[in-house]
Amino acid sequence: MDRTMYGKFVPGTLHPYQCTLKKGTLPGCKKRFKNELRQYQKIPIYVVEYHHEVLPFIYRNIGSKYLPLEGTPLVHFDSHPDMLIDPKLTIETVYDKESLYEKISIESWILPGTFTGQFGGVIWVKPFWAHQMDDGKRIVNIGEDKSNGCIRLDCKEDYFVSECIFTEKENLKNERQFNLNVITMNKDQVDWNGIECILNDSLKDKRFILDVDLDFFSTHNPFKNIYDKVNLYALLKKLYYCDSIKTTTDDVATLVSKRIKQMTQLESIFNYLDANRKLPSPEGYDQDIYNSVDDVRKILLEKYEEKDVDWELVHLAGCTCDNSELPHYVCSSEEFEIMYTKFKKFLDILPSSPTIVTISRSTEDDYTPDEYVEEIQSKVIEILKNRFCCDDPILSYLDVDTE
Repeated sequence: MDRTMYGKFVPGTLHPYQCTLKKGTLPGCKKRFKNELRQYQKIPIYVVEYHHEVLPFIYRNIGSKYLPLEGTPLVHFDSHPDMLIDPKLTIETVYDKESLYEKISIESWILPGTFTGQFGGVIWVKPFWAHQMDDGKRIVNIGEDKSNGCIRLDCKEDYFVSECIFTEKENLKNERQFNLNVITMNKDQVDWNGIECILNDSLKDKRFILDVDLDFFSTHNPFKNIYDKVNLYALLKKLYYCDSIKTTTDDVATLVSKRIKQMTQLESIFNYLDANRKLPSPEGYDQDIYNSVDDVRKILLEKYEEKDVDWELVHLAGCTCDNSELPHYVCSSEEFEIMYTKFKKFLDILPSSPTIVTISRSTEDDYTPDEYVEEIQSKVIEILKNRFCCDDPILSYLDVDTE
């Protein structure tokens, strides 16, 4: 018989076997409780290329009990919110991990996790050139739309309204509430006391994820210069324009209804153009929308051959426009140093260390300028290692087989 753990014990205390029965541990009082979270000795850093590729690493850390099943705050440094949803995303897909991975993309990987509860709140830290949302705290309800079974939320930001994913709270079921804080890292004055209060309220005594897109430090709008002989992006901004909830007299429901009609018709026309290299019959289309697309097509074909125009790409570029456009700002050397300094200061006022760090390079899709990505990545990892006890980064983007 091999040695047993049931040896000496102190009178008046629980025998190890009693401890097992009472507390639900594996045999022996020093074993972890069943639901107790594990702790990394060194914080892992996962570096991916496309931002949604961080999600499998987050789920693995939940599965291996380094992160809780629910309620983990996400601190998200990025020039973009990444908080859209596929308008056809259903509750069945959200709870099927493999199906979800196929549905999400760089702009839509966060909100499914708020619906299922993995993310207990989001702090979006944006650079001074990003204007998709104003600073402040929002209490957001996200759930299943009673009318169509798709995931929707009740936040009246233009960012959500223009993407047709807004609905009123009373139209939701199986909803969940989360806090969305938006913080701008200004070039000059920063309210560090205010930021520290937000961080303490949101993160104190909690495990959290620190997520960094390298385009936070400098970013391109990859669509800005497509078909630049005709300044196409400026034409698309007019064609895809959406009224702001801040300036229109329409209520939100009316605005969403108009936007759905506009985007559905534009998608249909451009899909037909891409497949047939000519416009469809005008019947069934809004005359203003149809004529505007025809005008854009004529202008394009003055400078480009029909065979050289990717109409699907034209539509994708248009989809990035509403009453604003994708941020585009390439930092100078001095501005890079300012951004690094502010990033370091932010890390210094965190109430605790993150459980994991995720980093997205975002250079293959031309958001982070290719000529700066290695320098930015190296500097960010250096700052992280100087501030926290971090492990060597896992460079997932070098492994084509990584999920």
